[in-house]
Amino acid sequence: MTQTNGPDAGVDRGNVVAWMRRIITQAEALPGDALTTLRIAPAGLNLETRYDDPDFAAAYTARFRNVEGEPTPPGRLYVLTGKVPGFQSVPKWRDASCPPAEFQAIVTAAGLRAAYPFQSRLWRFFDAQSGIGVQWTTGVDALPPWDGSAPLRQHLHWLLEGNGLRLAHAATLGRPDRGLVLFGKGGAGKSGTTLAGLAAGLSTVGDDYIALGNAPSPVARPLYRVVKQDKAGLARNKALVERTVHLSGNWRGKVEFDPDQFFPGATIDGIALRAAVLPRIAHARQPSIAPIRPQAIMLALMSSNLHQFAGEADSGMAFFARLLAQLPCFQMELSADAERNGKLLRDFIDDLPVQPLALDAAS
Repeated sequence: MTQTNGPDAGVDRGNVVAWMRRIITQAEALPGDALTTLRIAPAGLNLETRYDDPDFAAAYTARFRNVEGEPTPPGRLYVLTGKVPGFQSVPKWRDASCPPAEFQAIVTAAGLRAAYPFQSRLWRFFDAQSGIGVQWTTGVDALPPWDGSAPLRQHLHWLLEGNGLRLAHAATLGRPDRGLVLFGKGGAGKSGTTLAGLAAGLSTVGDDYIALGNAPSPVARPLYRVVKQDKAGLARNKALVERTVHLSGNWRGKVEFDPDQFFPGATIDGIALRAAVLPRIAHARQPSIAPIRPQAIMLALMSSNLHQFAGEADSGMAFFARLLAQLPCFQMELSADAERNGKLLRDFIDDLPVQPLALDAAS
């Protein structure tokens, strides 16, 4: 294959659509023995992922939680890190005067989805009609720090949207037939609350990025098999403090681990949602849960969910409004005692009405 782009080649608003289509065509033409092909099924999606680095493929794939159900239309994603001929030199975005909204209007009009290229030589784009996407960078080190704990997040956002679901920054607790979703900005206590619930015998589909559906009834499904918590939060959890002391923090000082490692069977394939909860770190002696208006949760969603994908026409406001219209909303005043938080959540969830869980392709 000839070199796809020279080292000084660039992409601008005038050629971006043709260039993305050409890259997809050239990725499809790569010989099979040059790539490692692995299937994943986060939230029940049916995805074939093709990597140019087998070690990176193994590390990436281990992060996903696969859910088997009625298969969605197949998708194919190329994860390229400069290891195959024709894809070593990643072109620059040379049109900084093109704002994200205009960029998105151009690619969307052509039937494509793409992340605005804020980061030099990192491209993420997807052809919605063919179901083929590309993540292309000069190397693993060029990926943003958060990528390791939420790989392919951008592509999952597009794929879930096409299947009637929504990628959400949220946490969950419950049992398959009843549970709750925890919303709130970073630092609100979602992860600590999730871990407190796991220690009390509850289950989760995730504490960071999850998939949500709201039709015919609200449901949460897992994307990843990782939870994150800082050392201070772990110190408050008697079930984890000694067992996680050997783990080092990530780029933000948070410890990442598979919850099933410490709470076997903690991560499940889905939770029928029966309530939405906004946690608040109150340092109360006793935790409490009280009803609140849905608008309070919508305000929290403004910073945590509704502005994540620059320039895209965001349907998130309407999605979350429909979701919260189906769920009673509560605020939880958190105690400094994780065990008390967990027991209150367990009792609260066990009193929620039961809703049979359906794991079909789109809820």
